[in-house]
Amino acid sequence: MIHYLSDCEGASLQDYPVCIVGSGPGGISLAIALARKGQRVLLVDGGDWREQQVDDDAYQGRADAPHPATTEYRRQRFGGTTHLWGGRCVPLDPADFAARSHVPLSGWPISYEEYARFLPEAMQYCDAGAADFSPASLAGGNGPMFSELPALGEDLTEYIERYSLPTDFAAKFADELKVSEQVKVVLRARCTRLVVSEDGARITSVVLHDGQRETQVRAGQVVLAGGAIEATRLLLCARDEAPAWQRFDASLGRYYACHFDLIFGQMRLKGERPLFRFQKTQDGVYARRKLQFTPQLQNRLGLLNSTLRLHFPSYADPAHGSGVLSAIYLAKSVLPSEHQDILNHGSQAAAPDPRRLAHLRNVMVDAGSVFGFAYDLVVKRKLAKRKLPYTLIPNRNGTYPLEFNSEQVCDAGNRITLLDATDRYGMRRVDVKWRLTAQDIESGIQSFLTMQSLLATTRNCRLDFDLGELREQVSRALPVGGHHIGSTRMGLSARDSVVDPNCRLHGVENLLVLSSSVFPTNGHANPTLSIVVFALRMAEHLRG
Repeated sequence: MIHYLSDCEGASLQDYPVCIVGSGPGGISLAIALARKGQRVLLVDGGDWREQQVDDDAYQGRADAPHPATTEYRRQRFGGTTHLWGGRCVPLDPADFAARSHVPLSGWPISYEEYARFLPEAMQYCDAGAADFSPASLAGGNGPMFSELPALGEDLTEYIERYSLPTDFAAKFADELKVSEQVKVVLRARCTRLVVSEDGARITSVVLHDGQRETQVRAGQVVLAGGAIEATRLLLCARDEAPAWQRFDASLGRYYACHFDLIFGQMRLKGERPLFRFQKTQDGVYARRKLQFTPQLQNRLGLLNSTLRLHFPSYADPAHGSGVLSAIYLAKSVLPSEHQDILNHGSQAAAPDPRRLAHLRNVMVDAGSVFGFAYDLVVKRKLAKRKLPYTLIPNRNGTYPLEFNSEQVCDAGNRITLLDATDRYGMRRVDVKWRLTAQDIESGIQSFLTMQSLLATTRNCRLDFDLGELREQVSRALPVGGHHIGSTRMGLSARDSVVDPNCRLHGVENLLVLSSSVFPTNGHANPTLSIVVFALRMAEHLRG
């Protein structure tokens, strides 16, 4: 059943065994998993089927560049941001769960095996096929990315990342939720307050607001699944009213992290072309290849966990000779800013380019490729149910920039706090502090130098870059804007964490957090798949 708060009698919302706040991939997955086992659930969300302009007010806050504005990559609507994501499904690695001597505050209080137990089911929720991330699962052409790669196997491993349809969770599960007798979905029901008992041991009610009036709702268990920044914000606001929650001051809001990303260097192969474009797996899922340093090499050199992918050239430089990339450049004004950054290798500047004529020449000379791209765009991107994630265009000179994506270390100075200013619901706005640490930067530099050294041992492959530019480029690496991680970290004690291994707030019997904000360390994997994993794990815990 799906309703609006304004249409609901307050009495009809009371005393559900579980109230889930937020209907992104985690909230919807948890509701579905519980309902399929006969559990009654109240699922509330402040948005509607489509976001409204007024909804941005609740997300306005302060964040200094290069961190994106607090309104970017966040949507208040049924399904969260799953109508926007590219569908990339990547799991956390076993090394992410281990205590690593060179990674501060590393080590999860649960094992990788416990996490991996829910991966196959999570992949089905995401429509991403089997939980097999080896190149052997590719359909045809499942040899190595390039012929000499196996010789580097002690230090460098190849994996694939699988892609969802991409799946809009609201659209996928809407019919099931509409007819469910177990789940009541209530939209336009923004959670503005957690009412905490005097001793701080229980949430007595949550306050919902539809823009006109408040409704207080009691529930057996309350799950915050509205995104990392918003979950942290609700907890920070509640702490202001609950003196007992000062025990969380050492961790709540602290250790905020984003993955950092840059595109740099030129990898060149002599005598062969690498396997670069998207391939399909044996179960029909689009996949892309990537390279990772082995855990042994990471530990030996003190590297953070990262991944390297072959990338397309900067679309702004007509020297690539691609009519497709030039056409994208000429049409870039209609693309979202975050897509422009990716296509232009992270450049945040958009100054007029005098090379417009060169781009027009590329389009005319390479018209066949432009028409092929248009076909892919219409048939494989717009009409197909399982969509080609995006088009990968190689550089005509046979070189490939490397896209580097890395975890960052836990730093208490990277944090979310509250401003005095309030939104239209009276909630204090957030202030997000984010920066790269010295260890993040040094690990990024060493990662490129290590990759260069490894490829130098081959006969036909090399990685070229200007050593003088390396530090500057890594230091200016951008945070991956939608990956908000770590500000309600998981641990064994309130002395150094916010939630326990079951994602329940320490010492609070009926409040849990379902978000990447609980991750103790952040790996390099984008968090959506792992959030679904934790939703399924939480469903098992709550049923127990």
